[in-house]
Amino acid sequence: MKKFLSLLFALSTLIFSLNISVFANEKALWQDPNTVMLLWDEEDDSVYKIFRCTTKDGNYTFIGSTENGSYRDDMVSHPNTYYYKIEKTDTTAQKATLSEPFQAVVSPEEISAVSVIMYHNFVSDEDIKNGIEFEEYSISPEAFEEDLIWLRDNGYMTITSDDLLRHLEGKKTIPQKAVILSIDDGSWGVYKNAWPLLKKYNMKADFNIIGAQIDATWEALDSGKTRNGEAAPYCTWEELIEMKKSGEINLCSHTYGLHVYDKKNRVGMSMMEGESAEDFVSAVKRDYTLAVKCIEGWTGKAPETVAYPYSKRSPQGDALVLENTGYKILMAGENARGTAGNYFIKGCDIESQDRLMSRPCRMDGSPIGHYLERIISKDSKNGVNKQIDFIYAKNTDEIARDYQLFDDVYTESWFAGSVYYSYLNGLMRGVSGNEFAPNTNISRAMAVTLLNRLTGNPTAKSGGTFIDASGAEWWFKSAQWANESGILSASEDKTFRPDDPISREALAQAMYNCGVFLKLDMSKRANIETFTDTAHISPEHKEAVSWAVACGIFKGNSDGSFNPTGNVTRAEMSAVLRNWLNK
Repeated sequence: MKKFLSLLFALSTLIFSLNISVFANEKALWQDPNTVMLLWDEEDDSVYKIFRCTTKDGNYTFIGSTENGSYRDDMVSHPNTYYYKIEKTDTTAQKATLSEPFQAVVSPEEISAVSVIMYHNFVSDEDIKNGIEFEEYSISPEAFEEDLIWLRDNGYMTITSDDLLRHLEGKKTIPQKAVILSIDDGSWGVYKNAWPLLKKYNMKADFNIIGAQIDATWEALDSGKTRNGEAAPYCTWEELIEMKKSGEINLCSHTYGLHVYDKKNRVGMSMMEGESAEDFVSAVKRDYTLAVKCIEGWTGKAPETVAYPYSKRSPQGDALVLENTGYKILMAGENARGTAGNYFIKGCDIESQDRLMSRPCRMDGSPIGHYLERIISKDSKNGVNKQIDFIYAKNTDEIARDYQLFDDVYTESWFAGSVYYSYLNGLMRGVSGNEFAPNTNISRAMAVTLLNRLTGNPTAKSGGTFIDASGAEWWFKSAQWANESGILSASEDKTFRPDDPISREALAQAMYNCGVFLKLDMSKRANIETFTDTAHISPEHKEAVSWAVACGIFKGNSDGSFNPTGNVTRAEMSAVLRNWLNK
């Protein structure tokens, strides 16, 4: 008996011991209606087995394993209920630990959403006169500019697939309302017509080029030929380098020579019927090598994103491309991943992320707003990708450090985050396509317009006029409301003085009046006697200043003063608006 027990003990040291414990920070998040992403704290020298069940205490089924701290389960369907357990095996100590069950939940705040819109050529009236063809995928420069203005007016920020990759690697944030303008082929119209507009509005785009076509154009021009009369002219390498260096254009691959329909039975970069994985990989690797040779050879950076020609692809082909090339992002067609938009779980290992991108094609006559509003409408109905309220966005400072929205708002500017916040929520835009004018004073006209937006755009119950207004001014209706509601009143001589700057104490009073108008709790007070210039605060404004400081809407200056009579700049106004809405 003793020998048997000794043998049993010896054998037990060779078998993994299984302990039940709660893992640190394990969670299961719905990424889209057919995907749950599992995350947990990854440990060195560990492998993980994943088990799933539809009930908490039922029989769990093994679904896969990984060495990373995340796992994508794409064999589920929302709104069904799923529970998971993770078995961690310490390969050094030969010990296994099983987590407690945890349920898949919806958490929109932990999802980064990226919309992608596909473009092709940008053809002007002059181009058409010169023989360039306006195809069904073409749009005019005027239509593209309207798209960029719409993005500005609706708080969108353009990023590139390179920005997305850095985010997936944990090196960069993703802004709310992120959109990638993904331009296929390599047409000359991008250089002539689209790129100048991107610079004008401080926006950027992916440019997915067909390497063979760019090579052919470069060789033709190098030999003395011209692009005159060509129906679909392409860029040269020098033009691509110029655009890339500017920062507005991120160069990607549209394959080197696979953008051919039904050549030797292959359509683009898709697998042929009956083709073996080995033969497909061989063809893709050969083309990838050529794409890298020219793009990296000319620009110094290998492409990490490929756009599928004709959007033709398959799940098996996707996996083989990612496993056997340096491509990390796959641009496909509309609803390629089952959703109109593209969603990524923050903090998840890049290998677990679904890097196939849904990409509707912008067609002539359908502005970009049509596609982006449709993405929101479709995906917000599925119970997973619900839109969060951007009023409560908390990481605007971090985003502003990663992306420069305006040329005069630098990433290190103290007000960069509040400028982005105001832009995102439609409170303040730029004074031009790429300028915010942060140091310009806020006028009384601007102030009442912004306060009117802040309170939900209420209107005056009865009309009223000012002797310094005709009634057609952009600020007039807001001024009527502000005057009638006691927010910011006209002078006794019935002038509104729209161009006069507004002081810090006057703005604090106007915001206090807004709070009263909205019937908010206005009881908070701060001790403003600590300011070095308290004596300079007007008696009639002291209560409002005390309230504004107590609520964190206004803050003192670094020298200990409040500067009550100092003018409010656009940068300061953006901070005040964010403080009001956040507090």
